Amino acid sequence: MTLDLRRLRYVHAIAQSGSLTRAADMLGVAQPALSHHLSELEKYFGVPLFHRTPRGMVPTDVGHILAGQAGSILRSVEDAEAAVRNGVATLAGSVSLGLLNTVALSLAVPLLQQCSERYPNIRLSIHEGTSQTLAKSMQKQELDLAVNLSEASEGSARLLATERLVLARRRDWDGVTDEIPLREALARPLILPPREHIIRKLVEWAAHQQDLRLDIRYEVAGGWTLKALVAAGLASTIIGRSAVTAEDLGNGLSIRPIVSPVLERRLVLVQSPMRATAPAVVAVSGLLQDLVVERSGDSTWTASPHA
Repeated sequence: MTLDLRRLRYVHAIAQSGSLTRAADMLGVAQPALSHHLSELEKYFGVPLFHRTPRGMVPTDVGHILAGQAGSILRSVEDAEAAVRNGVATLAGSVSLGLLNTVALSLAVPLLQQCSERYPNIRLSIHEGTSQTLAKSMQKQELDLAVNLSEASEGSARLLATERLVLARRRDWDGVTDEIPLREALARPLILPPREHIIRKLVEWAAHQQDLRLDIRYEVAGGWTLKALVAAGLASTIIGRSAVTAEDLGNGLSIRPIVSPVLERRLVLVQSPMRATAPAVVAVSGLLQDLVVERSGDSTWTASPHA
């Protein structure tokens, strides 16, 4: 038996769908045949690739590795096929991009528009996520590129921009929008993400450096829920500037940049080493970096000189 493209497609489809039945439908093969090939692969490797659970097929650790590698290889094969069909002068292929969910608010739409206009033969798929989920997807080779936080990124990453953290609160409390010292920002009840969240870690570190105590009234993981609670007047929060949209400001939020010290987080571009030189990936990476520079400014983020 050999590990060929057909069997890689089988593993990838099962991992993506979480079901032998759905994977068989996606691939257009009979479920018994798919189950047989999976059993043969597991015999070949000598380890189970999936856990069979009442909720479906869940990849084992080894299965995650194989499925991620399979996805990367299959995207490279698609690139090769597209290049032959379209000719060397036309950029074509597929690119899987992960965007930090707050960053996606500013970048997803213009990036897709520009990619469609300049590279109509590139199939760009965008996946939103938290810093933790994007890091895991990069480790599993499920993504070709990701815009993530530097603290959550491993390996080679290029600094794209720095983003200010701001105090967000209900607008009708005082109407003040100028800068606010950290000591004053923390001297009020707060809604913050759970402890594993990067912003929570930054805030706790800054508070520790100045020997300040935090009054955390609520812990909320979801950004939309957090902002809704702030707009309702339950407490203030500290959040990345890009997470606050014009719509949020129109719906009752006000923001004040934090100083003394300035709090900021670093956005980086992470690339899969297996796909870093693929022409379609290079093209999307260039568009993304240009867009970050174009949209740079004090109101959202400041692009790195090397972006």
